[in-house]
Amino acid sequence: MANSLTSVSPYIWAREAQKSLYVGLKAMTIANTTLRDTVAGEGSLVYRQIVSYPASSVYVPGTDVDTTAVSSSSESLSIGTWLQSTAKIDDTEKRQSIIDLAVNQSKKMMEAHNNSIDQAVFAEVSNAQWSMDDGNVGGSSGSNASLNTSHIPLAFIAADTKLDGVDAPRAGRTAVVGGHFVGLLKLQQAGRNTVFGDGVNSRGVVTNLFGWDILQVNNLPYSAKLTISTIPTAADTVTIAGVLFTAVANNSAASAGEFSIAGQVADSIIYLVAAINYNSSKTAATASPTTAEAGTIAPAATSFVDVSAENRFMLRDKRRVTARYATTYLTISGYGDIVVAEGLSPAANVWSAQKQLSLFCVKGCIDIIVQIPPQIEVLRDPDQFADITKSLIGFGKKTYADGAREMVRFSIDASTVDWT
Repeated sequence: MANSLTSVSPYIWAREAQKSLYVGLKAMTIANTTLRDTVAGEGSLVYRQIVSYPASSVYVPGTDVDTTAVSSSSESLSIGTWLQSTAKIDDTEKRQSIIDLAVNQSKKMMEAHNNSIDQAVFAEVSNAQWSMDDGNVGGSSGSNASLNTSHIPLAFIAADTKLDGVDAPRAGRTAVVGGHFVGLLKLQQAGRNTVFGDGVNSRGVVTNLFGWDILQVNNLPYSAKLTISTIPTAADTVTIAGVLFTAVANNSAASAGEFSIAGQVADSIIYLVAAINYNSSKTAATASPTTAEAGTIAPAATSFVDVSAENRFMLRDKRRVTARYATTYLTISGYGDIVVAEGLSPAANVWSAQKQLSLFCVKGCIDIIVQIPPQIEVLRDPDQFADITKSLIGFGKKTYADGAREMVRFSIDASTVDWT
């Protein structure tokens, strides 16, 4: 018979908290930051002048020439994004903790702000003047590109063709791509007499191929559609970025991630959307089939239950996933190499249109002004024996017309086997 000595076995706690899972700041690799000097820390708008080009024509000796009027317009960058985080640590908690809670929370605040900057800058890919899809890599025009090792070099050739067509500089051309794209590049380069760096330089560039710097990021825009035209069955599942949601019988949601299948398709979708979007800081509202975004619905005891804190961090803070309701489907948008799956009984209830946007561009194409760099303040709570740690960041970003001409948006199919 085995001994029972659990009472004399001590609990050993590591002096380091869990690793914080954020990506490194990569946006500054391609962003132009020089306008920060123009603002000099003041003002909320930065204007750039756009002056017309003079026309060229044949000159006939001895004849008068026609003059062309010079015209101008302007574009502005607005500095209006302000993000904050706060945490309160009681003196008793600080004294009894084996880790420095203030340092732990401050570090996570800074990483979260950097993550927000990355996502804000890479979201500008939607403003690219040029676009590419499957038709540019040997497939069907109008469809998201289904990449493989044999034709992935065609993406670089097509992007060069787009940018060469407007005489964009060759120096500084950068392909901003996700991990799945880089994985295919590594396979494509395997066995060739070339060097594909496994390291990352100080700018985040992993290597240079085909005349392009390859910048790997996990904050590129992602979107997908989940059709729910038939009420799911109890125990059916939906997975987003590793976070599991489970359908349960009408008005019986009780555990984290469960949502009620309700009595109608529309209500089932509403409750799933609410479970995906839920943020405890939002105001409660009544669910209805006309609600476009159910993120303001407070969790009811039977309609849906919020996911765990770790999963909420993944969806809300890391991948910035947002779901939106439609009559027979929902859509999600977010950032990164997101993987979705479903275990839905109705055959028609499936994911589709999974898409990630990569960016082929010239460095400096997107302007950003970080007017208030991520900063941390610690002050005493006047009513408690506790420290309040606060952080703030303020910035603005803009793709001006000349920058948009140096950007190519590449729509990639994120449903292929290498994603799933």
